[in-house]
Amino acid sequence: MWRFITLAFVAFIATSHARDSSEDGIAPGIKKTNCTCGWANRSGKRIIGGQETEVNEFPMMAGLIMRRLYIPGIVDKENIHFCGGTIITHRHVVTAGHCMHDQNGNRLKPKDIGVVLGAHDLRKLDYKNPNVMRAPEKLILHPRYRWQAHYDLAIVVLPYVKFSQIIGPACLPTQRFDVAAKVLKVIGWGFITPQGPGSDILKKTDIIGMSHKQCSLIWGIMPPFEINDPYQVCTYQPGTSQCLGDSGGPILWRDPFTNRYTLVAAPSYGTSTCHTHPCVSSDISYYVPWIQQIISETYPEEKTCAKVD
Repeated sequence: MWRFITLAFVAFIATSHARDSSEDGIAPGIKKTNCTCGWANRSGKRIIGGQETEVNEFPMMAGLIMRRLYIPGIVDKENIHFCGGTIITHRHVVTAGHCMHDQNGNRLKPKDIGVVLGAHDLRKLDYKNPNVMRAPEKLILHPRYRWQAHYDLAIVVLPYVKFSQIIGPACLPTQRFDVAAKVLKVIGWGFITPQGPGSDILKKTDIIGMSHKQCSLIWGIMPPFEINDPYQVCTYQPGTSQCLGDSGGPILWRDPFTNRYTLVAAPSYGTSTCHTHPCVSSDISYYVPWIQQIISETYPEEKTCAKVD
């Protein structure tokens, strides 16, 4: 019997590492972006096998923290990391819709969570510092959200965040984006094995985009897990282990023309066995109009960044 669980971060322990030109630095490409976005902070050393990121390597990474996790007789802890997210403006973080619910399916309120930015090692954070643990103003769920299998996207609205070298936005797609056969990068504080525990250190690895047709052959026979074009994408890495951790965190594509990272997907779900099925994620390029609508309705002075074609 198949056992499905929400996928947070799909931590593929890759058998090979797909090298790209950005691995040796952060030089801009031949095309510009309309504002600064998608950069990486690297020392020039190469990290093999999809393991620990360099400190503050990905400034767009956000962590969602449950201020208190209480399950009677099981757990009572404070400041538990439970989901990832991606910075897209000074006030907006994109994440998964199911990250807006607790373990019982109840909607979370802004007071229930905090957002950490510029983090690498979760053990070293001062959660009492409001500049570290930022309090959301609003949690906005996609209006058509229906469990993690459909329209699984949300936006966390924050007080103004000052950008720096270690905190800044990902670029957004300028048009519909096909992930099939593309090398993508996923980052997060994901579980190292299916049994956990989660990593305290931010990790990264490369994954491969898969076509809807290929993915549906695997998932489509198991309703309600049919793969829906146009708002979902699949990723996979044959011969590797898939593990769990950061729902809603970034799946990034390095645009070769800008040499900057574009947010292309946010993980939704996978299987508890971690290696039998592809990861299904929300296709960010489909949701850009909704994202822009929310920005306009909350802080219209905020602008997202993207490639200038």
